[in-house]
Amino acid sequence: MIISLPFDSGDASLVLQVVIFFLLVIGLPFVKWIGARKNFVIHGRLTFLALIFHTVLILTAMIPALGGFGGVAGFSFPSALIFWFHVILGTVAEILGFTVVGVWVSKPMASMACLKMKKVMMPLLIVWLVSLVLGALVHILKIV
Repeated sequence: MIISLPFDSGDASLVLQVVIFFLLVIGLPFVKWIGARKNFVIHGRLTFLALIFHTVLILTAMIPALGGFGGVAGFSFPSALIFWFHVILGTVAEILGFTVVGVWVSKPMASMACLKMKKVMMPLLIVWLVSLVLGALVHILKIV
């Protein structure tokens, strides 16, 4: 028996992008509260969860969409621009995300090594959020 879901994979992708967005935004205030090391841990865990979801999104939506590469040639210029910026920024966000989370996970919390990545975090957040917005546009405008 085949179970039919009330949404397609594009809808699931959009929902996952919204979840990632909220995980990233919700994680920000935990860093601003001074004096509690556990808040840094919560911030790190929310970011790590967002990175896992983003990786799942890349593996299940972005890579298969690139597999139909022949269809990309038929895009209008604005659609192609949105699509390629989304792909490039999503890839940059994934690489930087793994770099930041890797430093956080690989070092003991006592050393607060993640603070060395602070200069990368805000640009990463901006790149990631722009990529998510462009991904939502790709879905809403039915570019792919």
